[in-house]
Amino acid sequence: MISAAKRIFQTAWQGLKRNSWITIACITMMTVSLIIFSSILMFNHAANFLVSALKDKMDISIYFKTDIPEEDILRVRDELIGHEEISKIDYISREGALELFQERNTNNSVIQKALEELGDNPLSASLNIKARNSDDYQKIVDFINKSNFTSKLITIDLTENQMILARIGQLARGVKLGSFVLMAILTFLSVIISFNSVRMAIYSLRGEIEIMKLVGASNRFIREPFLLEGMLQGLIASCVSTLILIPLVIWLGPRIEGFATGLSINLYFWSHFGVIFLAQTVFGIILGTVASLWAVNKHLKI
Repeated sequence: MISAAKRIFQTAWQGLKRNSWITIACITMMTVSLIIFSSILMFNHAANFLVSALKDKMDISIYFKTDIPEEDILRVRDELIGHEEISKIDYISREGALELFQERNTNNSVIQKALEELGDNPLSASLNIKARNSDDYQKIVDFINKSNFTSKLITIDLTENQMILARIGQLARGVKLGSFVLMAILTFLSVIISFNSVRMAIYSLRGEIEIMKLVGASNRFIREPFLLEGMLQGLIASCVSTLILIPLVIWLGPRIEGFATGLSINLYFWSHFGVIFLAQTVFGIILGTVASLWAVNKHLKI
């Protein structure tokens, strides 16, 4: 058993070395495919994080006319809070809105001067509404539009947040689709090159194969080294892609985090390192095995 396994491994390894340039080309293409494969996993995490962060910040702001008494606004709040789609409502008075506006524009002398010249508070009281689920926002807006207090409102602010969320979703889907298409092309090229590598190994060993068949070697005995050759190519490509990914993640991680606060690619990569390495290794071995099976079934006449 041990001697048979040793013989299979030695034959497969000799096949890799015998066609070294094709083997290197195959491993290179597989490596690129696996880097893209792992990058898609990390991109999915980043896209989900960004969409989730936007959903957390999303809310509906309804602004009341300036002549509406505070008691009426609080009654509207009490009416809305009873709906199951709503998780939280914050009331911001006209005075509170003015304080927030002044804090945000402390360094803007033009705005500060304009407020002084007006003399009166131009801002409206509002209710900021948080839904339990992002899909519930439109239901809440529809209810408000049909309510008996809609005449007291100036505007309902939701459109901008919805547009941003939709654009992020479209961008994420577009990048995912592009990544999958590119990975599919590289995967196809990897299989073709690996197929040629195994085919050349079969051709170079045709004399030995004939002798093995004459002495009664089983089909499995002849096939196994070539299948192992493809698996080894996938395993080596996975190790190489990991060695390339590590410095890339270390370098890109802080830059991505600077773009999106709270998004840590480094943390995700290292906390899921085992899963990422296992997934790309399995994918690489499958690529090599499929190519080897294809070549063996097509060119190995046994």
